Amino acid sequence: MSEKLTSADSRDPLAIGVDIGGTAIKAAIVGIRGNLLESFLEPSPPTASALHAFVHSVLKSAKAPVRGIGIGCKGIIDAGSSRVKSLPGDLHFLEGQLLSEVIAAGDVPVCAENDARTALIAEVLWGAARGRRNVVMLTLGTGVGGAALVDGVILRGAGGAAGHLGHVTLDPRGGLCICGNYGCLETHFSSRAIESDYWAHMHRAAHVKLSKGSTGQPPDTEAIFRAAAEGDESACCVIDRALEYLGAALVSFLHTFDPEIVILGGNIAAAGPQLIAPIQDKIARRTKILLGREVPIVFQKIVGYGGVAGAAGLVFLEQGLLAI
Repeated sequence: MSEKLTSADSRDPLAIGVDIGGTAIKAAIVGIRGNLLESFLEPSPPTASALHAFVHSVLKSAKAPVRGIGIGCKGIIDAGSSRVKSLPGDLHFLEGQLLSEVIAAGDVPVCAENDARTALIAEVLWGAARGRRNVVMLTLGTGVGGAALVDGVILRGAGGAAGHLGHVTLDPRGGLCICGNYGCLETHFSSRAIESDYWAHMHRAAHVKLSKGSTGQPPDTEAIFRAAAEGDESACCVIDRALEYLGAALVSFLHTFDPEIVILGGNIAAAGPQLIAPIQDKIARRTKILLGREVPIVFQKIVGYGGVAGAAGLVFLEQGLLAI
């Protein structure tokens, strides 16, 4: 599925950005001003050959030459080689692969990076982090992604794993996480965590206003937030508990990185004020002694296709057309 979005100056450099998610793959032809000219959306590719075919269909649709293809993908990505070093879960078939070889776009260069970093790059180049040098970003969705800009540099670490903030330990006796750790933020605040917690209330026959869908699946996170706003006692319990964990994590990140702002993105960020308002005062109280100020917590400006725009931004950055 493709969609025409905006127009561009014919002289603007263009790049293709691709964001490989666990449930969907998104792409767009992106101008150097961050404008999306045409967007594409399909279910996540089940194989490497399906990924290749999707990207090439996007490449063929470009009406003008593109400077390169940028790929955002969850997991540990070696940006220098585009190798997927570690990728547990549904996209495990890409582990060990060079994304540049999977895409194999001939003379069109391919670069790759972790998807949370590409979302942050979009905000640094065109969004809420523009002009900032110290920023923390969380992408809140099926899992929890994270990225940090420290003194003007995207943090990557010795092996590319730095910034995986969804995998900080909040409860050493907590549940097993996809990463192999226990009690990660992702196991307490994510779509999976919120939906499974509400399901547990349903399984215990606690009072709930929502019911299983036609497929027998628990209500989704959006419905649970909506039910909490409408006074569903179980939904309120689930959301309040999840927000306590998110607040504790944010306090730790503020103390660790001392950022100018924190950006929240991902599907759960669509909850807006209902997401952050209940814990904002607590976070401010728990950090003001060391930080001496209240750090703004804002929502991403490049919504929906932020990872895609940031992936295209990789191309512009690598070719010296833009700079952070």
